[in-house]
Amino acid sequence: MNQKVVNIIFALGIIVLLVLNFTKKTTSTNASLGNSEVSTSLKVAYVDLDSIQEKYVYYQEKMLEFDKKKEAADRDLNAAFQKIDNERLAFLKKGQSITQAEAENFQQMYQGKLQNLDQQKKVLENNIAEEGMKTMDELKKRMNDFIVEFNKQKQYSYIFSHSSAINFLFYKDTTYNITNEVVEGLNQAYKKQPQGK
Repeated sequence: MNQKVVNIIFALGIIVLLVLNFTKKTTSTNASLGNSEVSTSLKVAYVDLDSIQEKYVYYQEKMLEFDKKKEAADRDLNAAFQKIDNERLAFLKKGQSITQAEAENFQQMYQGKLQNLDQQKKVLENNIAEEGMKTMDELKKRMNDFIVEFNKQKQYSYIFSHSSAINFLFYKDTTYNITNEVVEGLNQAYKKQPQGK
């Protein structure tokens, strides 16, 4: 198991133990003081990120948009590579009439075009990766903003995320799964926004 993941799991475990220990001490202190007004119940819930990906309209639209851009970029690059290869084939059809100087000039030009396209491909891949990161940051911000508002009514102490790819929860009781409420709220908030945002 990756050492970073193990460290994160241990850190989360320590945090949960500290919270539980603090809650227990606060409760026993309040009981010994006779203060019945102070209540320290710990409410925990979780959101399944896999379901968010499946059901959140904003996420689906952004991923579709992202895939279309990636496909268009791949198509353009493939067409450019094909064009260069067609130029090579046309040059080779000249056969025996090609002089040594023409062959060397063509080889230089051909290699230069290939390098240029290779560079364009790397820049495009970096731009796509950067755009993907911005999209994920925007998704995370939207979810965090929504959860803050959502939790003003629900009053959970902690809301964890769960995913099949990254699973920090060793056990989860589906009673505390608030994913459907969160997805419904996220979709309603997204529908209320003006188009293009």
